[in-house]
Amino acid sequence: MKVLVIGDVIIDKYIYGTSERLSPEAPVPIVKHLREVETLGGAGLVYENLKSLGVDVTLMESDHGYRSVKTRVICDGHYVTRIDDDKRASGNAVLADVLSNDFSQYEYVILSDYDKGVLDESLEIIEHINKFNCKIIVDPKEYANQYKDAWLVKPNYKEFDEFGFTYWQSNIITTKAGDNVVATIDNINYNIPVEPVEVSDVTGAGDCFLAAFVYGLTKQYNYKRCLELAVKGSREAVKHVGTHTLTVSDLEERIVFTNGCFDILHKGHLTLLKEARALGDRLVVGLNSDSSVKRLKGAARPINSEDTRQAQLELIPYVDEVIIFNDDTPYNLIKEINPDLIVKGGDYTVEEVVGHDLVAVHLIPTVQGYSTTDIIKASE
Repeated sequence: MKVLVIGDVIIDKYIYGTSERLSPEAPVPIVKHLREVETLGGAGLVYENLKSLGVDVTLMESDHGYRSVKTRVICDGHYVTRIDDDKRASGNAVLADVLSNDFSQYEYVILSDYDKGVLDESLEIIEHINKFNCKIIVDPKEYANQYKDAWLVKPNYKEFDEFGFTYWQSNIITTKAGDNVVATIDNINYNIPVEPVEVSDVTGAGDCFLAAFVYGLTKQYNYKRCLELAVKGSREAVKHVGTHTLTVSDLEERIVFTNGCFDILHKGHLTLLKEARALGDRLVVGLNSDSSVKRLKGAARPINSEDTRQAQLELIPYVDEVIIFNDDTPYNLIKEINPDLIVKGGDYTVEEVVGHDLVAVHLIPTVQGYSTTDIIKASE
């Protein structure tokens, strides 16, 4: 999937220094210059993050635009001051550039509005891009009616109230520092918790949020997972002084999935679970419900109830999560979780593993001499 970013590109400049005394002219530190760093901010930071995450992304910049510069002086790890050199692009010139382009190759178009002129004519820009059936995602800085035909908008809480998004009828994500992320997408409401994190710098947190969300969309994750990735992206951003460029490892855990009845746990089960966990960052076990086991194994099974079997699995240190499913197979659960790998025992072939058409499969050699069925027969 191809993504296009249009918006105000800002230069974030950082001057790092140290200080040992105050100025005699005023009660301010005398900063000894150590180094300077320049990075892209605004629409440029959204673009840089998406590129770093492996997304096929293009940044559309107008030849008529000007890049504003925000210079931050950081002394011994603390902000001293910020100096803004604001410049405005010609909104009409940008619109002319947009109207002359074909956007049919893009699945998503991000409009990153920092009120520096590039998106002054946002209504006409959205109207034109919509002709190509792109999904337009807006990070707004103007009143809601300026973006009324966008597929999704992402105001923060202040923008939500100030710019009239209270009556927004389409898809919307609302963010607030340190608070839950609230969203409505395709008429489904989401409330994503945000865990506390030590904040070093909030610069670029919203841009990282947006980039991580769109990254999830390009991976065709469900909206809940996209929002969870977005929260991870913004939390990662605020841990760093200066703007941060996300990597896939900032966002993604490698999820391994296996499934079964696990009616009487034995060495074979434990070996499979241990080796499966070693193949990723998180092991999710799909557990057949009692009714599912009865349909598969007969009326005398399971020996242990689903609650007992779940509790036993959750006590195993290799297992991160246990999810009970009622279907005969875990196919729908696999589609929902979208793991990176399915692990099963060597008594299967890859083609026999449910979900092999969705996810890569890894087979682990079976431990000989261990079987729940054999254990039950031996006890009779």
